[in-house]
Amino acid sequence: MRKLSLSAVSKIGASLLVCGLCAASPAAARAGGQDTASRDFQKTLTLTSGQTLSLEHKLGDVRIRGESGREVKIGAMIHAQAHSQEDAKRLADAIQIEVSQDGQGIKVRTAYPGSWGDKMKSYSVTYEISVPSDAKLWVKNDFGNVAITGVRGWADVDNSHGEIDLRDSGAAKLTNSFGGVQAESVAGNLDITNSNGNVAVSDVRGTLDVKDRFATITITNVQGAVTVSGANGTVVLTDVGASNINESFGTISARNIRGNLVAASNNGTIEVNTVSGSAQLNGSFGQIAFENVSGAVKVMSTNGRVSGRQIGGAVDVHTTFGEVALDGVDGPINVEDSNGGVAVRNVKGKATLTTSFGTIGAASIHGSMRATTGNGSIHLVDIGGETFAKTRFGSVSVQDISGSLTVENANGTVNANSVRGDTSVRTSFGAVTLTDITGTVSVDNQNGAVLISAGRSSTGCHNISAKTSFSPIRVELPEGVGYNVNARTSSARITSELQVSTSGTAGDALEGKIGNGGCQLSLTNSNSNIEIAKLK
Repeated sequence: MRKLSLSAVSKIGASLLVCGLCAASPAAARAGGQDTASRDFQKTLTLTSGQTLSLEHKLGDVRIRGESGREVKIGAMIHAQAHSQEDAKRLADAIQIEVSQDGQGIKVRTAYPGSWGDKMKSYSVTYEISVPSDAKLWVKNDFGNVAITGVRGWADVDNSHGEIDLRDSGAAKLTNSFGGVQAESVAGNLDITNSNGNVAVSDVRGTLDVKDRFATITITNVQGAVTVSGANGTVVLTDVGASNINESFGTISARNIRGNLVAASNNGTIEVNTVSGSAQLNGSFGQIAFENVSGAVKVMSTNGRVSGRQIGGAVDVHTTFGEVALDGVDGPINVEDSNGGVAVRNVKGKATLTTSFGTIGAASIHGSMRATTGNGSIHLVDIGGETFAKTRFGSVSVQDISGSLTVENANGTVNANSVRGDTSVRTSFGAVTLTDITGTVSVDNQNGAVLISAGRSSTGCHNISAKTSFSPIRVELPEGVGYNVNARTSSARITSELQVSTSGTAGDALEGKIGNGGCQLSLTNSNSNIEIAKLK
């Protein structure tokens, strides 16, 4: 047998009780061995401007509408059901509508009889009330719906086990449980507290505060700030002011936010599109995606992917066990990740990327770049400033670097092409290939080949230093540039396509000058050859 949750049992019980309280038709009642009786209540009073209509009720619907004039017209339909027509009539007559008036306004109360000793008897009262359109309202109801239309004064509604529907109203406070809340065209601030029922709000010309559980929250077109606290349901915001959203076990979707946005979700996704201010997004066990944010973005995440594009300010991301992808950032970016890859492109500021057990990829970065990963590869293209790359057990590949380049690696290859600055590389057990390098070059390698090709567009010479073991070194130099050569190896040979002025012959050691000398060319190897070649 399937077990029901406590909330499900409560909802079923509430529904059954409300159905039992509704008046059945005479035919249906007689078919079930029941008879019904009804009677009507009508009363008209005058309500002064600024006064309040108060209604305390349960077991039936309440409908209130605003009208011109100062009259309050109270209409109530009383229903009762019992084994006989006589008992049903006596029960209906025992239900009283109590109405009083004082300096604060008009008070209406439904007075039901005490226990009749018969569980098969039931009763309910339905209200139809019209009030001045500027009236204040205080309504308390249970096991019934509340609908208010066209009342522009302040309203306080406390309901349960039924719907609340508020339209064309003034400022309001709505409290409900086990029923939905709908509010439309509210000319003031709105405060909603609900549980086990959906909330739908549109066209609010003030601030909005919503608290709900186990249901969906949908909000559209709010001029003021929005605050939402939800649980176990989806939150959807569109065309609202500055917003603060806190949700758990549900998705957050925010679009067209006029101002700053703060959104937090545990075990749910966060989706953001178009924010005129900044955004702070916190999540766990769900992806976070943001787009078209005019200001800065800060993200705190765990166990979920983070992606963003078209950001007008700085981006700061801290996450674990999830990938990070950013595209189109007008400010600097900082990413701290673990166990996830990082990919960024089109960044107008500097970029600092840190991860572990993940790949780092960056392209079209206008500022400087710092990329650090453990056990992952690094791929960098079109970097506009000083570049630093560090990894272990992964390759490093960089191209088109406008500043200096520093690479720290272990157990991985290094490839760099078109570096317009000084280059320094440290690695082991991986080949180093450097081509079209404009500045000075320093390579410290072990058990990996080294290829260095000087930049074709560079003027003059630049110091070059390369060291490795058990793998060859090859250096390609342009003709007509002078170097002081100091090359040494063991159990191998040194050769040069460029003429070196030396007192000895090239073997396992070579000292001398290329041309008139100038910059230092220092090459150290063991158990493998060294080759000096002409740049083709």
